[in-house]
Amino acid sequence: MTQAILVDLVLAVGVVAVWPIYRSTAVVVTAAVGIAVGHLVAAAGTRWRWSGWWVALAALAAYIVTGVPAAAPGSFGSTDALLRSLVGVVTAPVTGWKDLLTLELPLGSYQTTLAPVLFVFVAATTAALSLAWRAARLWTLAAPASLVPAVVGVVFGARTLSAPIPLGPVRVQPEAIVGVAGLVAALLVVVWRTRFERRRALATAAAASGVRTTGPVRRGLLGRTASAVAMVAVAVTAAALWAPWALEDRPRAVARTSIAPVLEIERAPSPLGQYRASFADDAYDEELFRVDAPAGVDRIRLATLSFFDGRAARALDPQAGPSDPTTAYTRVPSRIDGIDGGTVEATVEIAGWRGIWMPTVGRLRAVAFEGARAADLDDGFFHNAATGAAVEIADPGFTSGDRYRLTAVDGTDDADLRSLTPARTGSGLPDSIVPDSLGEWVEAQGAPAGGQGLALLIDRLRARGYLSHTLLVPEGRTPRWAAELGQVDVQPSRAGHSTDRIGDLFRQLLDRQREVGDAGDAALVAGIGDDEQFAVAGMLLADHLGFDARIVVGTRLASSEELPVCDDGVCRGGDLAAWIEVRGAAGDWVSVDVTPQSAAFPDPDLEERRDPENPTEVRRDQAEPVLPAEADPADGAEQDDREAESGVDLGVLWTVLRVGGVSGGLVLLLFGPLALIAAAKAIRRRRRRRSPVTDERFAGGWEEYVDTAVDHGYDAPASATRLELAALWSRAAEDASGTDGERLARWADRAVFDASPLPDDEGDRFWEIVEQERSRFASEKGFWARWRARLSLRSLRRARPRPRGGRG
Repeated sequence: MTQAILVDLVLAVGVVAVWPIYRSTAVVVTAAVGIAVGHLVAAAGTRWRWSGWWVALAALAAYIVTGVPAAAPGSFGSTDALLRSLVGVVTAPVTGWKDLLTLELPLGSYQTTLAPVLFVFVAATTAALSLAWRAARLWTLAAPASLVPAVVGVVFGARTLSAPIPLGPVRVQPEAIVGVAGLVAALLVVVWRTRFERRRALATAAAASGVRTTGPVRRGLLGRTASAVAMVAVAVTAAALWAPWALEDRPRAVARTSIAPVLEIERAPSPLGQYRASFADDAYDEELFRVDAPAGVDRIRLATLSFFDGRAARALDPQAGPSDPTTAYTRVPSRIDGIDGGTVEATVEIAGWRGIWMPTVGRLRAVAFEGARAADLDDGFFHNAATGAAVEIADPGFTSGDRYRLTAVDGTDDADLRSLTPARTGSGLPDSIVPDSLGEWVEAQGAPAGGQGLALLIDRLRARGYLSHTLLVPEGRTPRWAAELGQVDVQPSRAGHSTDRIGDLFRQLLDRQREVGDAGDAALVAGIGDDEQFAVAGMLLADHLGFDARIVVGTRLASSEELPVCDDGVCRGGDLAAWIEVRGAAGDWVSVDVTPQSAAFPDPDLEERRDPENPTEVRRDQAEPVLPAEADPADGAEQDDREAESGVDLGVLWTVLRVGGVSGGLVLLLFGPLALIAAAKAIRRRRRRRSPVTDERFAGGWEEYVDTAVDHGYDAPASATRLELAALWSRAAEDASGTDGERLARWADRAVFDASPLPDDEGDRFWEIVEQERSRFASEKGFWARWRARLSLRSLRRARPRPRGGRG
């Protein structure tokens, strides 16, 4: 009983260690159930002397039975949820780590994320108590086994350390307290068991010899205890003083640091590159989604693009990839802590919106999916706290009717752009991806530094630009977007937002300014494009002045300017927009619109007065068509998704192989060791029976007879002769079939000690009797006892006696 209490003390430290992963009372209940189940299985295995494999199978069965009630109690509302939870519990020992590593902390009681905790506590408790109660030599492994939950809490914990706890003048790290408590509790297990074994050995010796031992010397015992306490106290004090200083502001090296979810973001095209396709006539009025949000929520975020590599604006750092913790997308199981401010709730219903980017508002705290696909959408939802963007990668992505509820902190910052202070001096982007014309245009404006200069440059960029969403204008037909703006003469513009395209934009503005001079903005209109180009241009301007900047693709619910907004919360293709967010030294992001004006038309006189730099006479009879080179996806219009697919679609085959592989792996994990044991015994028996040496066939037959008896629970004293063993097992069977065993013993003695070899035909008869005895051993047991004997490891671990005399 004392040993079990000490083991439970170490396991309690494990509960404290895993608490930060979940921060919910549900994990305490689950851990308590796991400890209780482990006690029952270990006690049953000790009472009925089960082998190690049977104890493991019993623990696994108990885990599966208690898994759904303990780890997913909320799944009893529907049959579908119950089946999903059962599958999650069964697969948690193999794939449960993925949820623990890819979900954002805390996990709460999200789906079946508590199943790995239940499995760990059941396994650790069963192993620790079985070793402590049954192992004569390996009982010391009980302490490390009971420390497994604490190790799991460390490995699957957060990337950063918890805040130190002030204890007077000393700040103590909570992780250090948990580690020291676990080691001290494990030390108590070892110390108590050592003293217990010593007292039992002395009592056994006294009972055998009749000599009574003297009691322990209290002075020596107190001295050893004081020394041990002093060493632990010094270690704890040193850790408490040194750990906060040494580990301050340093990330923890945990499994979560190196594991990132495999997302479709890296393969998906830049959402800014697909922006212009929403303004085609067939997509302009298409309803994308509906948003029901309170007043004050002005913007809907789809994607946040923080990086520009000269070809396209991207959500992931091209140099770091998806594993970068600053842009890693993680799952939100219950809520996101650490976000201050008043919360708002918004409901989004998907209509025609497709793609991986998910409409969100503000700074997300929680999301709740509704409808029949809620579980699938939960599994495919990933969020990036740094950028506020979210993605949905469930197959087949968003469909019409999908609905979810968002709880967020209003992320609108009303700070004036002019009040911002740059976070650095100079540009943070490489010179190779910033067009030279941008610096020349900025220099020509004579703008001041800081936020005032950026505000001036953005205003001039918008006022001197002209809005155009198309490259080709159909003859005799005005595009829908142009008709809504009142444009009669549509000015075409090239799509794309690469360095070359943005350089052309600033070159147009610079050439017009050099031609016209310091006239008004209406006379300086020259840069033609839409939010795709002007958002990248604004981002590069902010970076040029020392500000952190990023691009946001989304829609507006309200605007103080005459910009497209979602009427009554219904967002259509023509409402899609892009803006930039700028961050100063204070660290807050400020939204800045960059959409160019559409009232003042570009003056064509400049283009008419300029002669072509390279006049070329084109002869129609000598002209040959030249096919264009492979286009840059960042510079072209949206590609047709309805291209003819080439090759065979292996998606279904891959799904079947993946499901079959996971199922086969699980079956192999559960039953592979058992099949391996049975196969090892069969190979051993075959090798013994078919030995080419007659004497070895007799000796191997006897060993097979002994191994069968041992596997069926009979003792085989090392000092007993073969005849004594045969007689012992015959008496244990309480029948008159002991003669066969005695015949086997005499035959084996003759084969080992007789000078002349035995005939081969007697070897065949010898093995027939061995098979009969094996059948007798099996017939004396029940069904489950026979299976325990087949899978028992006792005969494989049995020490083989060395031959004493004979022919060798």
